[in-house]
Amino acid sequence: MSPLNKNNILKPNDMRKTAIVIDDDPDSVEIFSLLLEEQNIAIVGEGYNGRDAIRLYQEKQPDFVFLDLKMPDGSGFHAIRSIKKINDLAKIVVVTAHSDYSTTKKLTDLGIHGVITKPIEMNKIINLVSQ
Repeated sequence: MSPLNKNNILKPNDMRKTAIVIDDDPDSVEIFSLLLEEQNIAIVGEGYNGRDAIRLYQEKQPDFVFLDLKMPDGSGFHAIRSIKKINDLAKIVVVTAHSDYSTTKKLTDLGIHGVITKPIEMNKIINLVSQ
């Protein structure tokens, strides 16, 4: 994790892009967070369900949200809708093993920033966060 102040907010001198990582599999969260940190993206929060995603977005206001779709305690779709109500310009990147035309269409209609299918392709992440 990046240097945080007492409120768990990035210190002002840390100008890296920030992200939260949400997936119901703790190992996936850890590995994905490490991959993003290697790309100089500061991880300001990690969560394991849709509720965590919404709470962490409200608390941290990250530059990016990396979110799995199928999770307990609130689906990824519910989290996307809730985060977009907070900030319609939120950059949400869906990370999923389940991507078909219907799902992609729904995600596009919700205005997400991108979709990454598992297994993760690092070059696609780099392209998305540079936009």
